[in-house]
Amino acid sequence: MAANSDYAHLAELFTTVEEPSVVRASVDLLLLGHLPVQGGLWLIPYAGRETEGGVGALIRMHEDTVDLAIVGNSNVDISTCSSLEEAFEIVGPEVKNWMIQPPSDADSTALLHCDADRITLLSGADQAAVVGAYRLLKGLVVASGTTEAKPAMNLVIVGTEERAAHDAANRIVQTAHHQLGVQLSVSQPLPAMGSNSRVASQGSFQRTSGVVDILTRIRAASQRESEPQGSQEVQEAEYTIPISTRPVVEIKEPVVETPSMDMHDKSEKQPYTSYVDGLIAIKPRCPEHEEVELAIDTNGNIHVLADAEDFRDAAIVSGWVVRHRELIAMACGAMEIDTSDAPKQHVFTDDALSVADLHGTNLALHLLTEVEVEGHTGWFCTPLN
Repeated sequence: MAANSDYAHLAELFTTVEEPSVVRASVDLLLLGHLPVQGGLWLIPYAGRETEGGVGALIRMHEDTVDLAIVGNSNVDISTCSSLEEAFEIVGPEVKNWMIQPPSDADSTALLHCDADRITLLSGADQAAVVGAYRLLKGLVVASGTTEAKPAMNLVIVGTEERAAHDAANRIVQTAHHQLGVQLSVSQPLPAMGSNSRVASQGSFQRTSGVVDILTRIRAASQRESEPQGSQEVQEAEYTIPISTRPVVEIKEPVVETPSMDMHDKSEKQPYTSYVDGLIAIKPRCPEHEEVELAIDTNGNIHVLADAEDFRDAAIVSGWVVRHRELIAMACGAMEIDTSDAPKQHVFTDDALSVADLHGTNLALHLLTEVEVEGHTGWFCTPLN
């Protein structure tokens, strides 16, 4: 009987086909908070870090299009694909990490209850970024009506050194826990855009569906069989930020009170760039007109800012910018600058009547004047056109 049992065991070894294991690709939804420079510029370095040693896919969803970039050690070419579905068929079995930036109109409930493995919030470390991160998390919770999120919630601080990143992460984590009941993990910070990320191939396709449907297609395309081996999951090092039982300093959203004035409570006038929302100052200056400021917006467009008395100089500097766009872009390093459009000119004055004849031009006119409100002296700025 023992011999028969041995023969049966040997026969089972040679005749039994081992079921291949299905490796489930990871899907990470990326939400962009207030980020240094242009938010989109941090996505490729982040994707490269998450995909190190493998192959990843970064999807950026817009109103009408979907951009797909293959990052890492891959030789696939999706540039000739006619549709997103065709690209998925080509790269699906090879990609281990999918990272998706949802469109701006994505439904919060769908994001929290879709088949993603986690939601990662990328944020800067300054005060505005910390408040913005809290607002974004609060918006998700309020819109969905629950804190029971299926995907894990993750936080990455970018664009700053490690200590400042840890301090900002600590404030966001503690406040999210105590005020929203949301648990956040914290990944290693991404201090700079400098990255060895390799974009193997990329393409832009017509958007025909929402984030949930695209995620379903990703799951279908990425189902693949593999030989049993060590775990494919990459365990990313995380900061450990314990949840304190002591009262924390709340991240309070600004409260608009009467009178509603955009007053900068500083005795000295600041650079013009600081008075225009969405602009980031850049260092290059026209050699003969250094008093005229240059800045870029979130789309990479260049802006020229000057005092009303120097508005003719602003026109001269705009011409100088057009002639030296490529050099300006190189001088700004990692900043992505649009060199196709003419610079937008801004003129600042403390006398609205003095620039009345400039209405109807392409100049953006701003009233900037010193005011006193309830004993506080500051600078008030408002658009005139």
